[in-house]
Amino acid sequence: MLKYKKSTNETVRTDHFELPDENETLWLFYDSPEEMKRDGVLDKIDLHELASSAFTVFSEHPRINVYSKHAVLSTFYLETKTLEPLRINVLIGERYLIVVAEREIPFREQLVKDFKENPEHMQHVSYMLYYFMKDIVNSYLEVVDQLSDKFLELEKSVFVDPLKREIGHKVYRWKNRLHKLRQYVEAEESVIQKMGHDDFEYANEESGFYFKDLLSAFSRVTSAFDSFKENLKGVLDLQMSLKSDHMNRIMKTLTLVSAVFVPLTFIAGLYGMNFEYMPELRWRYGYFFVLTLCFALAVMIMSYFKKKRWW
Repeated sequence: MLKYKKSTNETVRTDHFELPDENETLWLFYDSPEEMKRDGVLDKIDLHELASSAFTVFSEHPRINVYSKHAVLSTFYLETKTLEPLRINVLIGERYLIVVAEREIPFREQLVKDFKENPEHMQHVSYMLYYFMKDIVNSYLEVVDQLSDKFLELEKSVFVDPLKREIGHKVYRWKNRLHKLRQYVEAEESVIQKMGHDDFEYANEESGFYFKDLLSAFSRVTSAFDSFKENLKGVLDLQMSLKSDHMNRIMKTLTLVSAVFVPLTFIAGLYGMNFEYMPELRWRYGYFFVLTLCFALAVMIMSYFKKKRWW
């Protein structure tokens, strides 16, 4: 845990939890609820029963609840590799911030380093909350960039092999994942919006601008997820269009081949009739004449198709 002292403008590490005085702020981070219970931190805080329940139980969606002396924030960090949400609860006091996560998250040490190198980032609880939420928002932005690359590769695969059935399966799986992630994004945006509101108890006049800037950055995530749904629909439409075009080319080829053989079939059928009086049957060069006629007709028809650019 870290303690900021306003008198010396420095951040120091501390091993024991004590309620900070008026010129101090405190930041605590736990990687699991069990680790927090072992420290017995909540026993030293005058915490409302509802606030205690909200803080110790992970929510299924991002939210923020304000109580008499505290606020409880439930937020989600998106892991870029697995795209799985990591649930995090934050207890916001007047001069301290207590964070507990389901498991270890990547940006903990980075945040500690920032608070040590820039002690002014801990001079007010709203600043600590802002820099914490900034890392949360960055995780969503990284996921957006990653999904953009994945969907671009998916779209390219349609042009490589539009008949591949796996493409449709991938689109369906991605639509389900996006639907779940979109619920977190929408709720997270509502949380950031509430923290940037003027009547948020744990923000000062200056930090409100920071949260509004954070909300502006997060709006890119919201719009990106909306466009991803349209992109997936476009991939399916593109695949169906390419499939239809492929089938049309096949039907066109078969039709042109049939058109070539229709007159040849007619000639073969004509001379295949068993009538007694057919002069060409007794002609010495009749067979070669018919073969030449069939070949010439085929060449003429194919040349005509080529001229019309049908073939």
